[in-house]
Amino acid sequence: MNDSAYPDALPAQHRLHWYVLEKVLGQGGFGITYLARDTNLDQMVAIKEYLPGDVATRRPDGMVRARTESQRERYRWGLDRFIREARTLARFDHPHIVRVLSVFELNETAYMVMRFEAGHNLGAELERRGVLPEEELLRILLPVLDGLELVHGAGFIHRDIKPDNIHIRDDGSPVLLDFGSARQALGKARTLTILVAPGYAPFEQYYSSSEDQGPWTDIYGLGATCYRAIAGTAPLDSIARSKGVLGSTRDMLVPAKVIGKGRYSDRLLAAIDHALEFAEKDRPQTVAEWRSELTGESAAPRPAVAPHQPGEGSGENGNF
Repeated sequence: MNDSAYPDALPAQHRLHWYVLEKVLGQGGFGITYLARDTNLDQMVAIKEYLPGDVATRRPDGMVRARTESQRERYRWGLDRFIREARTLARFDHPHIVRVLSVFELNETAYMVMRFEAGHNLGAELERRGVLPEEELLRILLPVLDGLELVHGAGFIHRDIKPDNIHIRDDGSPVLLDFGSARQALGKARTLTILVAPGYAPFEQYYSSSEDQGPWTDIYGLGATCYRAIAGTAPLDSIARSKGVLGSTRDMLVPAKVIGKGRYSDRLLAAIDHALEFAEKDRPQTVAEWRSELTGESAAPRPAVAPHQPGEGSGENGNF
């Protein structure tokens, strides 16, 4: 864990309370995720450390600090959001959303402890196989939709849905990971950190405030993920698409109905193309609406798994 790929990571065998870090699982725009052992319960967990690389860095004493005095307020605001969002998202009890076990503050930052899920991510699966058959794609997609619907019902959106954030457990079931980009879509707005995955992020994530982002933003990411699974490549980035759409010429994205014709059902291809509409108002507005397009069933929302109500205190348990 001391290699140059993760210069800001804590070293192997470092202790955070009763957790012993084993290795880095990954690093993203908001932080570093470690594999760790819970020495109390003798089980492996994943721990995400809030460390936004654009505004913060690790000091020699292990503390995390803003890079400059002018970035301190932004760092503290993000830290507060990280903690509050972890506690809120921890209420959700759903088999296809990664489970949060606790959140705590240390080293002038915060740590989110999650259940470690053995398996691999969908991105790796697609790199290996290229494309997926329709039946297998739907076995992954539909359970994720059920979990995401619960998150949307609480006023949250994920904002970073892509193949790398869909984990496939050893038993084949999917779980949606990395809500590090999650932001409340309802209520008082504040400028959102722009964190996008080219090809999987709709145009509104590049330029707009939170009022323009909602369930339709995540539906675009899911549509793009499906496009990758049928085409073997991610769709054209929305910034590149904008040059045609906003220039009053034509959208340069080759539709799924063209790429997948004869290999996938017309229903699936039409649903993917609808999810990838350039303008947010032209996409399905809810998970229930898009699910009905995928399955042909009614658009009534599925019965939600009741949120778990955590107790008071900084160590609230639940799932995420």
